[in-house]
Amino acid sequence: MPRQYRRLFTPERIYMGALGLSGCAALVSVGLPPTERGELAASIASATLGAAIGGLSVDTFLLSRPGGWVFGRGPRWILSLLVGCLILSAAAATLLTALAGIGSYWVGMGAACALTVFNAFASLALRIKKFLFVYSMRALTGATLVGAYALLYATDRRDGGTWSVAWFGVQSFAGIVLSAVVLSWAWRARTARTSGVTAAEFRTDLTAMGKLHIGVCAQMLTYRLDQILVARFAGSGPLGVYALAVAALEFAQAGAVVRAQRILVDRDREDTTPDRTGLILRAALPVAVAAVAGLGVLGFIRPEYNDAWLYGLLLIPGAMAVAAGKTWSALLLKLRGEQATTVVALTAMCVAVALYFVLIPAAGAYGAAVASSGAYLVYAVRTRLSLRQAPAPLLTQRVM
Repeated sequence: MPRQYRRLFTPERIYMGALGLSGCAALVSVGLPPTERGELAASIASATLGAAIGGLSVDTFLLSRPGGWVFGRGPRWILSLLVGCLILSAAAATLLTALAGIGSYWVGMGAACALTVFNAFASLALRIKKFLFVYSMRALTGATLVGAYALLYATDRRDGGTWSVAWFGVQSFAGIVLSAVVLSWAWRARTARTSGVTAAEFRTDLTAMGKLHIGVCAQMLTYRLDQILVARFAGSGPLGVYALAVAALEFAQAGAVVRAQRILVDRDREDTTPDRTGLILRAALPVAVAAVAGLGVLGFIRPEYNDAWLYGLLLIPGAMAVAAGKTWSALLLKLRGEQATTVVALTAMCVAVALYFVLIPAAGAYGAAVASSGAYLVYAVRTRLSLRQAPAPLLTQRVM
């Protein structure tokens, strides 16, 4: 591909395209009544959070390992680790579906496993800097999901259960394709290993994973527990509208996600690590405002979704905090290790859970939006304060 065209297809732009296609899928899903869309959102939330809790943060763990770690451990250890994560992910999704009181158990379990597979193999691909491939796979998944939803809408199948099964099928397809490609790469690049994993290596891996997972799990509970509790206390209708606002505001976090993954991939480097959070925030704010405006237009067209823009407005401070917090958290993990990020995540989770259980039963989805923004702000501020304690020479640029 010529260089001038190669510049058009940067990882950041492909990732934004993938988010755009996911947004199109969310937009098509407003063809469902809010109560049916709430059932779809509940299944997605249970599966996503189930994969985060039961997946033992295997994706972040694999992404953060030193160079050569995967080949050094060998395929048996990696696959055994993945199988254990799949079992736990299915169990976690089942419990979350029961807590929500809405959604399909089978969709939650199956999709949690599919997401765990996709995330794990995506991390292996990102570890060798296959950014374009991974983000292109995410874009393909979004495009396929848009097509599936459009077909269901065109054939007048307007129930959330059927759309949940379609979402599950697309996630499964993506996980199978991505894992097959990455395994083929691993087979061609395989290197000999003279011995298996020693007991000391096994304990080291589990200890590092445990420390990392506590923090990542706490982050995901902060990010997703609100939707489970909105389903429980407010019902499927408000959840369907609120989840749409959450999805719209996630566009503002695209640059931060890519930046964080690049920081983790370059974790072995000993040189300085610039903090470009100021640039990320300046790019994220217009996207967040545009997302809220789009929700307002949607509410005018579909009055049953009229509250979505208000939820989005309340979520803007949290979206900015998440955009900053993701970058700072990756820097913190690189400079001070898993324990520092875990302490921050646990602090934010405690605040989030307290706010969720107070505000959501009292104010429904509005309470969830306020509580989410408050918890995300705590997370960002706490991360920044911890980052200031990192070695000064490694952090070369302050937030603008």
